[in-house]
Amino acid sequence: MSEKRLMIKRYDMDFWQLVDHGKSYRKARRILKKKYPNVYYDAQKDIWTINGKVCRVEEDK
Repeated sequence: MSEKRLMIKRYDMDFWQLVDHGKSYRKARRILKKKYPNVYYDAQKDIWTINGKVCRVEEDK
């Protein structure tokens, strides 16, 4: 597994853990912005950006 994919997976796990503990999506993203300053997910376009570079993640089938 590549480093970028691993970083996205950690971010995603932390995000859902915060949401499961009662945080709103917006609050969880704000918290994670401090923990992962180089990772950003644009939900409207379904695109991950790491260190300013667009990364497309395809689901495992």
